[in-house]
Amino acid sequence: MIGMTVIMVIMIRFLSGAAVDYEIKRELRKSIDANRYHISTRGGELRISDTFRFQDENIRYVVIRRGKKIMAGEYPKEAEGDLRKILVRNKLTRCVVCNGEKYYIRDVRIGRVRSQIKGKTKYKGVFVRGILKKSDADSFYYKIEMISYISLVGILCVILAFEFVFSKRISKELKDMCHTAESIGSSLDMSQRMKCDHQYREIAVLANANNRMLDRLEQTFQLQEQFTSDVAHELRTPVAVVMAQCEYAEKNGSEEEYREVLDVVYRQSKRINNLITQLLKFSRLDQGRVQMQDEMLDLTEIVQSICEEQQEKAQDTVCIRLNLKDAVSTGDISLIAIVIQNLVENAVKFSRPQGEVEVETGEAENEVFVKVTDHGIGILPENMQKIFRRFYKCDKSRNAEGFGLGLALSMKIVEKHEGRLGVESTYGSGSVFTLYLPKR
Repeated sequence: MIGMTVIMVIMIRFLSGAAVDYEIKRELRKSIDANRYHISTRGGELRISDTFRFQDENIRYVVIRRGKKIMAGEYPKEAEGDLRKILVRNKLTRCVVCNGEKYYIRDVRIGRVRSQIKGKTKYKGVFVRGILKKSDADSFYYKIEMISYISLVGILCVILAFEFVFSKRISKELKDMCHTAESIGSSLDMSQRMKCDHQYREIAVLANANNRMLDRLEQTFQLQEQFTSDVAHELRTPVAVVMAQCEYAEKNGSEEEYREVLDVVYRQSKRINNLITQLLKFSRLDQGRVQMQDEMLDLTEIVQSICEEQQEKAQDTVCIRLNLKDAVSTGDISLIAIVIQNLVENAVKFSRPQGEVEVETGEAENEVFVKVTDHGIGILPENMQKIFRRFYKCDKSRNAEGFGLGLALSMKIVEKHEGRLGVESTYGSGSVFTLYLPKR
């Protein structure tokens, strides 16, 4: 505020000086132009009307002939000698210093008069010279300058008053927001939100931005809690089975029962290992620690290899039909293979007995695609946005052996490849999952 005041004072001082100088010159020019019409030089003789003013307030008028000779009027006594020496300049306003005082002078040509010089008639120009002492004009303009300073002080006082009032209101809202933030930090209650009365747009924008951040943080914490709960649930079942089998083997120690127990322990350990492996893949993808290979992806070849393997596992329960056309892109073969395998496995898993799964590859504009269609149970509309969440299972009864990580992991891999994963489904009729990758 102090700096702004100093700048405004300097500007007023500078601008007022320039304005005063301009205004004095303008006033001098107007006065001479108005007074000159009361004097003429018809027939080469000077004629001065009775209405001609030799002094108008602070301005004096002198009629002079070229060569500095005064024909009418008189200079100010205190500067007469210096003013007589000043050469005539038609329609030029000048500021000169005489005896330490500043004078504004302007000459305006009226015409010519005859004069006898050594027996010869000659014509010389006649001018009206206006003279204005700067100190005489300063008193009026000094009042204007003082009014400007007083107005500045008044404006600053009003600004300070408004600033005091507004700062109290703004500081109150900011203090309330800080109190809410401290309360959230100490209680970890993410349901609290920052409040404002929306009187000030900037404060409202800040509060809304913080509330959006808190919404995301609350959602993140909820997802983290859900994630922890889901991991614990998925691990608890196989661990409980392993412990139960070990206790059973300890009580009933026959060789055959030991072998059965070892088989169960192996299968459950493999299940736990698969879960940990998928979680590690998620973690590495999230943290960018996966070194993705930039390889040529022949999607036709990858799809054919995966579908042959899945057909062997499914045997005669599901028939996989292929419609393969050229589809080439670039990326990490092992990661894209995981996506395609998840899509085909889900299609086989959720197909009806003796059903069909159709797998198609091809190109569409600037993309290549892998489309997997099943005619199984489909997905409810309210579950369409949930299927890409971690540990989410649409039909837990039919998908007991899965973890609900396949589609979530697939979406993460596709995003890393700058692609997209589309899904269409009609409940009771089947689903269509389509992997799109840039054509490269």
